[in-house]
Amino acid sequence: MNEYNAEVGARIYELRKKNGFTREKLSELADISVQFLSDIEKGRKSMTISTLRKIASALTVTTDYIVNGTAANGDNDRIISILNTLSDKNKKQAEKILSAFAEAVND
Repeated sequence: MNEYNAEVGARIYELRKKNGFTREKLSELADISVQFLSDIEKGRKSMTISTLRKIASALTVTTDYIVNGTAANGDNDRIISILNTLSDKNKKQAEKILSAFAEAVND
């Protein structure tokens, strides 16, 4: 077992429990098998970036939190998680909307 994989797996396990998800539920949300999620949580396997993004989105945290245990700003985790689920085209549209919103409320 890789120590780094164990740290990442432990964070995913803790977040899953904090969110009240079973392995089955998180597996479904992240579109991975229950066995693969179990192996990730136990540090036996690593995951692709795509899988990492899906798990982070399902757990409403940043990928940075899962990988490093840190987040830029806890208040923004939900927004970042939502943005991570969008296509590149939709991310650009969301950025325009958020910029317009920020401009409107800051005037």
